[in-house]
Amino acid sequence: MRDTKAVVERHRRSQAEAESLVRDFEQSGLSRKAFCSANGVGVHTLDYYRHRKRTRGAAPAGQDLLPVDLISAPCMRGGLRVELVNGRRIVVEGGFDASVLRRLISVLEG
Repeated sequence: MRDTKAVVERHRRSQAEAESLVRDFEQSGLSRKAFCSANGVGVHTLDYYRHRKRTRGAAPAGQDLLPVDLISAPCMRGGLRVELVNGRRIVVEGGFDASVLRRLISVLEG
């Protein structure tokens, strides 16, 4: 008898494909093993994609954290000043009404 070996072609999925696979699994209601068997995916591969999704953070696309430059400024007792990259500024003087600031942030976050 001759020994024959199966050749397995590896497919490198894009990030979008991996995220779609995880989403399909989460919506399938199947066990990991059943889902992977039905979709030709290794259980460890699915676990890796799920872990990567969890560790990449919950921030939606386009809302990544950006570096912040701290500058020295005159001390404002109880006040805040935020200057955005696009030049917009938010200045909150001491003694502000916190509920008004919460409403403003809510509107800005959309």
